[in-house]
Amino acid sequence: MTPAATSVSSDLANLFAGGGEMGEIMRATDWSSTQLGPVETWPRSLRTMLGVVLGSRFPMLLWWGPDLLHLYNDAYRPILRDKHPASLAAPAAQIWAEIWDVAGPMARDVLAGGPATWTEDLQLFIQSGAMAEETYFTFSYSPVPGDDGKVGGLLNTVQETTAKVQGERQIRMLHDLAARAAQAKSENEAYQITAEVLSANELDVPFALFYVLEGRNAHLVSAGGWKGYNGSAKPAHVAIQDGGAASWPFAEVIRTGRDVIVDDLTSRFGPMPVGRWNERTERAIVLPLIRANQSVPHALLVAGISPHREFNDRYRAFFQATADQVISVTANARAYDAEKKRAEALAEIDRAKTTFFSNVSHEFRTPLTLILGLVEDAIANHGALQGEDLEVVHRNGVRLLRLVNSLLDFTRIESGRLQLAFEPTELSTLTTELASAFHSLLERAGLKLIINCPALPALIHVDRLQWEKIVLNLVSNAFKFTFEGEIEVSLSWHGEHARLCVRDTGTGISASELPRIFERFHRIPNARGRSFEGTGIGLALVQELVKLHGGTVSASSVEGLGTSFVVTIPGGTGHLPADQVVSGQDGAPKIGEATSQAVEVSRWLPQGDAPPVTEMRTPAPPANRTTAPKAGRILIADDNADMREYLSRLLRSQWEVEVAGDGEMALSSARAHPPDLILSDVMMPKLDGFGLLRELRSSAKTRTIPVILLSARAGEEAVLEGLDYGADDYLAKPFTTLELLARVRTHLTMARSRNELNAELARANEELEAFSHSVAHDLRSPLRSIDGFSALVLSDHGASLDEDARDHLERVRRATRAMDKVIDDLLMLSRVGRAELQRQSVDLSALAHEVLETLRQQTPGRQVRVELQAGLTGLGDPGLLRIALDNLLGNAWKYTARQPNACIAFGATMEEGEQVYVVRDNGAGFDMNDAGKLFGAFQRLHTAEEFPGTGVGLATVQRIVRKHAGRIWARAAVGEGAAFYFTLR
Repeated sequence: MTPAATSVSSDLANLFAGGGEMGEIMRATDWSSTQLGPVETWPRSLRTMLGVVLGSRFPMLLWWGPDLLHLYNDAYRPILRDKHPASLAAPAAQIWAEIWDVAGPMARDVLAGGPATWTEDLQLFIQSGAMAEETYFTFSYSPVPGDDGKVGGLLNTVQETTAKVQGERQIRMLHDLAARAAQAKSENEAYQITAEVLSANELDVPFALFYVLEGRNAHLVSAGGWKGYNGSAKPAHVAIQDGGAASWPFAEVIRTGRDVIVDDLTSRFGPMPVGRWNERTERAIVLPLIRANQSVPHALLVAGISPHREFNDRYRAFFQATADQVISVTANARAYDAEKKRAEALAEIDRAKTTFFSNVSHEFRTPLTLILGLVEDAIANHGALQGEDLEVVHRNGVRLLRLVNSLLDFTRIESGRLQLAFEPTELSTLTTELASAFHSLLERAGLKLIINCPALPALIHVDRLQWEKIVLNLVSNAFKFTFEGEIEVSLSWHGEHARLCVRDTGTGISASELPRIFERFHRIPNARGRSFEGTGIGLALVQELVKLHGGTVSASSVEGLGTSFVVTIPGGTGHLPADQVVSGQDGAPKIGEATSQAVEVSRWLPQGDAPPVTEMRTPAPPANRTTAPKAGRILIADDNADMREYLSRLLRSQWEVEVAGDGEMALSSARAHPPDLILSDVMMPKLDGFGLLRELRSSAKTRTIPVILLSARAGEEAVLEGLDYGADDYLAKPFTTLELLARVRTHLTMARSRNELNAELARANEELEAFSHSVAHDLRSPLRSIDGFSALVLSDHGASLDEDARDHLERVRRATRAMDKVIDDLLMLSRVGRAELQRQSVDLSALAHEVLETLRQQTPGRQVRVELQAGLTGLGDPGLLRIALDNLLGNAWKYTARQPNACIAFGATMEEGEQVYVVRDNGAGFDMNDAGKLFGAFQRLHTAEEFPGTGVGLATVQRIVRKHAGRIWARAAVGEGAAFYFTLR
């Protein structure tokens, strides 16, 4: 044997030495039956590179020959899944058929002599059994030279990164879940956000369903994935029960507290939705969501298992981590929600306290004003109170006592100190007597009172004083809100209960307010009633007293048709505290304050005034005596009859007085016959004092009437609030007579002076306008003559004049036209100041378009790029806003005349909640040090030779903007254009 032959034989003997399991397989392979042929025929370069591959612990694949036949080491075998050992010496295109559309072109490029490749974390779906498995690889294709120097094969060094990529993706999802779910303000919102985050990771979670457990039922609260699917696998409600192949195994998960895998979803629920890569999800995992310190789930997560992933321990751990994260974020959301509700409850308590003090203050201060005022008057006049005055003092003293007693009742109920005495009572007789106290009152109001209280089969144990409060509060409330029709008080026996019903045909209660009517201190806003008086505790007190009787109270209402209150009281004594049940002397009723309350309520009627509230309160002069003319007319608006009478009595000796029982009546009177001054309570039915002020100030006819507000709310904050609404003065109850008279006198004097000044200004404006037109006419006549004759000279004798003469005449004409423009601008500036604002919605984009079209027609040769924002509107006077845009856009047009790429823009932005309009240009601009001169009349920042103009336009714009209660300002830079900003209100 030759030395060379000996060397080849030695190489072949060592070719598969070592190499682990793949070395053994290759040694046992009959290579002559493969496309590679006998080992003896292999090129030296193949044998050398194969030795390197087998000796490496890094995954390596050697592709050899034009068909890229497979040769690989032990480290590469896991990548092949179930393709080994059939893949040995097989063509690459056959082995990797499912990914050859990606890998094939890359391999052929290198095989054809191209450079080596490098690919990182490439997603590939490798067929593994019946599953197209989602995998990721970082790999390189390097050329391997053959013995002839050409590329004989490829070396594929590869690392599978599937676990890394999937792990990073899952961590990213859990991080996003923690970040986004932190925004959740409630547990349900946390589930919604969680479902959205999970649905964004369809590769790991094809779908997700969240069910909250309530007893033996589960309710779907959120879902991710499966868009548009509402089949049997996604029920809204699930009855939890063992067994049932066509449902999720919720019972098993709840019982064991562990997750359960559900296979073959199609067999269980029918066809599943098609997901990504046209695959159906056939497996799911149901996980319990168990709160800390609890052993039973409060919710369940149903999550789809990817059809492209092996369900191994790593995948299962991901689902458990997701469930743990969901438990955490929902717990945080639940804690936030609980804290929010606690804060809202505290805020509600605070609002209730504020409402209570506001109501009680009003209710106390009004009678105190009357009592103290009358007493002070008597002291000041060294006299005694007269009979009528004593009645007012007594009536308001009783009213204060009733208010104090009601508040004390509440405090006693809350502290459990209200001592009741439940006596056997003939309830029908007692109720009839109580309701009858209102009979004459309802007749005076034009209402019908129906009392239907037949005898009950047994005596009912009630505390008679508290039952009186229940009936009187309900009947008074019905009368307050009923203006026509009837009020019915009925009593009947139902089984073992007595049933009291107070029904009216009044204004009714809206569905949104009905659930709140028994809340203490709550008053229905803008409710139409006979009076604004009341603390807001009447119905709340009724409810508490009924509860103490072991009964219930409810209300039903149809807005505009009426309301019914139903009180149910049980018979017998089993429901009552034994120590509070007493034996009455007899079943006869004992009436307390029914009559006095009916008398007080009667003050809500207009007839309670003398004379009626719509009548002028000016006493007739005695016979044969002349009466000095009154110093003005005052309108009083107050819903309290005693207060109206008291104020009228104070003022009518010096002024004519008219009174109104609510804000609507006062507004109607002021519009028909504007008074010299209005004295108005703040808290009134139909239209309160602030609403009256708004209406008065919105009309030119009533805008300047001085208004003094009277209110029970004292303190600097209340005063400032009243003045902010536009009141001229604010007087807190109780006030002194001298203080009231002094303020009324002062504001009437100021109003008279203001009216005289306004009249003088109006006359001056008329004279100025006449003067302006006269001067304009006198100036224009010679100017037109100068311009006309200059034009005639140029027309008739221009040919005989030399160039200098023609130039002088043209200058004369330009000067006359400039002077005419100055006169026009000055007249416009004057008119803007006097113009009455006519507000309406104005299409500013359309106005700007019209202005720009006019400018184009006047200078047809100009090329200007216009950027006009569509849909801009504003509330204002269309004529004045047209003038403003004429000037602003005209300025922009003028100052871009020397700009080759001229651009003008009109648009708007929102700044701090306010719409700001802006006109921009890229023209000459100006120095911001001169910005203060911009809006002054005749102020110019450029010479007339540079840019002609009168210097009046921007002053006119500023006057227009200010007339709209807006602001205007500008920003610019020399040579870089200008921007003019303005607002409208």
